[in-house]
Amino acid sequence: MATEGEAKDKSKADSTYYYFKSTPAHIAKNYVPQKIDPNATMPKQTPRMPVENTQGSTWNRMGTWEEKDYSKWAQDRLKALLVEIECPKFSTGELKVTEVVKAEGDATILFLRGKKRVGFEMDLKAKWKGKISEKEVSGHICIPSLDSDDWPDDIEISVTIEKSDEAHREARRYMNTSKSVVMSKLKIFYDELNKK
Repeated sequence: MATEGEAKDKSKADSTYYYFKSTPAHIAKNYVPQKIDPNATMPKQTPRMPVENTQGSTWNRMGTWEEKDYSKWAQDRLKALLVEIECPKFSTGELKVTEVVKAEGDATILFLRGKKRVGFEMDLKAKWKGKISEKEVSGHICIPSLDSDDWPDDIEISVTIEKSDEAHREARRYMNTSKSVVMSKLKIFYDELNKK
């Protein structure tokens, strides 16, 4: 009667996937070493042209994988662009962005197999202030997910107000007309990042 160890070895030997003691003779004959004739002509092969990387670093000439971090640049650039935003002119007052209170997230450029890919995911919040009929008003422009996967059609921009009085509600209506101005600033950011 076979012991437990022998039974285990037998089950392993029966399996060609997990374990085998030697290659079966009828298969082994296909792998008998053959002498190479030094005078024989080699079969003609089409040379494979390397992918030439024209955009990444000089060390990465083959354009394999390279990632560059532009997060700090993106945060600083978006702050500078958003603080330039002014509401289109209207008769009862004026409104403009006075500071960017949040510009967080990541921005990278990836070079993969000779192709360049831009990626970013930012969380932005800018404070706006102004006057409506001589009353002080303020609020925020929020872009909670400026994401390259959503660019440009699905970028969500919202306008909030500090108080719920009539002057603030009117200011929000005017600031909502500034969304196209906000998108034009984000487009500048996108284009500049894409040129890096």
